[in-house]
Order: sequence, then C-alpha cells, then structure tokens
Amino acid sequence: MSIHIDSCAASDTIVVKTRSSVYELILLSSEWGEVLVRGGRHFTEFCRVWFVGSTADGGAVERHSIDIGRRMKFYFGDRVIVTSAVQSLSRGSASASNGVCSGPMRR
Repeated sequence: MSIHIDSCAASDTIVVKTRSSVYELILLSSEWGEVLVRGGRHFTEFCRVWFVGSTADGGAVERHSIDIGRRMKFYFGDRVIVTSAVQSLSRGSASASNGVCSGPMRR
C-alpha cells in the first residue's frame, strides 16, 4: 500500500506508523511536498517541513510517496530526517491545534 501526496488535497491528514514511531502529516502543498509533521524524536510538536518521499535504505527516492516497508525522508531547514520503515498508513483527522514549531523552510 502507498499514498502519493500529489493525489491528496490541502489539509488532508495521513497517519503513518513506522517501526519506531507514529507520525501525523497534514498536507499544506502537494505540489511542493510541504507538510506539517508531528511524531518521532525529531518532531515532538507539529513542524513545517518538506516531505521528499520514500526511500529503501538510502537508495533512490520515490518522490512524494509514502510506501509500506520504505523510510520517509524529510527536509527540515538544513537537516535531512529519515524515519524507520513504514509499517502502516491511513488517512486521519487533523489535530494541529498545539501550534507549529518554527523551523526554517528551504526548497
């Protein structure tokens, strides 16, 4: 199973369970891969990031796709964040009422 964010609408929410964490992604721009993300040790509150796509152990990236068995890759300022492998994903409801962290956005 996979979800391509290019086929999602702004404010759609995707809940992703990896081996280590649960992530909530709220889509801001499907064209650019701009999302709010919360989950894991890097995103304890919602942060505005660029979602790059899914990768298998650092290999080629499937752009703007979240795939079971692959790792999600994000750009957060000057940092690249790669999650553990995705185990499940679903669409859920937005819950970004706790504010958004202020990380620099770069393309």
